[in-house]
Amino acid sequence: MRLQSILTATPSVLGKANTPTGILKVETTDEVELNETGLHGDFQSDKRVHGGFEKAVYQYPIENYKMLAEALPHLAEKFKQPCIGENFSSQGMQDEDVYIGDIYRVGTALLQVSQPRMPCWKLNHHIGNAHMQALLIAFNRSGWYYRVLEPGKVKAGNEFTLVERVQSEFSVEKVWVLWNELRENKQTEVPNIDIKGLSNEWTFNWG
Repeated sequence: MRLQSILTATPSVLGKANTPTGILKVETTDEVELNETGLHGDFQSDKRVHGGFEKAVYQYPIENYKMLAEALPHLAEKFKQPCIGENFSSQGMQDEDVYIGDIYRVGTALLQVSQPRMPCWKLNHHIGNAHMQALLIAFNRSGWYYRVLEPGKVKAGNEFTLVERVQSEFSVEKVWVLWNELRENKQTEVPNIDIKGLSNEWTFNWG
C-alpha cells in the first residue's frame, strides 16, 4: 500500500460563472507537512463541502483510472494521471478493502478514514463530461477522506501501514452501496445505522 503521489490545489475557476475551485491539483515530490486541516499549501474554495477536520485529505486509488478510461474512452488521455481532485494518489488500496474508521500510518502522520468522497458538479466541468459525478457514484468508486489524528510529514513513496481496523462491516464501497440502495428505494429517513468512525458530516438522510 503505497502513496503514489501528493497533490495540492492551484487556484482556478470553472464554468461560465467562473466559479472558484481547488479541484485542479499540482503534484509535488517534496516532503509535505500535514496537520489537522490538511496538507501545507493546499486549499479549498468552498469550505462548506470540502476540507475541514473530517475531510482534511482526499485519497483516490490510481488503479481506478483504468476503469474510468474504459468507461469514457474518448477521455482516456485525461485518465493517465491523477485528475479528479485527490490529494493522495495511492497504489494497492481500493474502495472495497478500505473500511470506515481504518487508522493508517503514512510518513509520520496518523490518519483515520472518515467518509467516502461525495463527488460534486465541479468534477463534471473539470473533466469535461456531464456524467463523471454519476459515474463515480454508480461504480462505488469515489475514494475517501481522512481525519488527521496525529500531524506529521508525508512524501510520495511512503508506505501506508494499517494500525487499527475499528470495524469490519462497512467498507467505503459498502457505504456507497447502502446509500444507492436507500436512494433507489426513496427512503428518506434511515434510523439505527451506526458505523464506527463515520464522520458526522456524512448523512444517509435526504429530502
